[in-house]
Amino acid sequence: MELVSRWRRFGCWLIEAVVVAVLITAGLIVGAAFTGGTTFGGFFVALTAIWLYFAGLESSAAQTTLSGRLLGTRVTDLAGGRLTFGRATTRHFAMYLSALTPFLVGYLMMLWTKRRQTLHDYVTSTLVVKTG
Repeated sequence: MELVSRWRRFGCWLIEAVVVAVLITAGLIVGAAFTGGTTFGGFFVALTAIWLYFAGLESSAAQTTLSGRLLGTRVTDLAGGRLTFGRATTRHFAMYLSALTPFLVGYLMMLWTKRRQTLHDYVTSTLVVKTG
């Protein structure tokens, strides 16, 4: 089980930022169309789509999202096993903790931690490793 490089992990983060932007835009459009133009409805649809995207794909047999498929990474537990949907859900919502830390320190932790873990990886005892 080989850990991914910090640069590859950063690349995944950039790709996922684009995916999330697309899901937010689509969610706002679809949600607004079905809720009479309310922003709250669109926001709810977008957040649900983002959660299902991350948790669903990280707990799938592939153990990865679009960025992982493109850059050769997958998410595992500390023993290299597949995440349950519940654990992947917890990891997803723990990502908000990483994002809310001052200066994104929750994400930047991968720069100095031994196993290149972010805050949400520590919270959920997960690793991002190379595929294959």
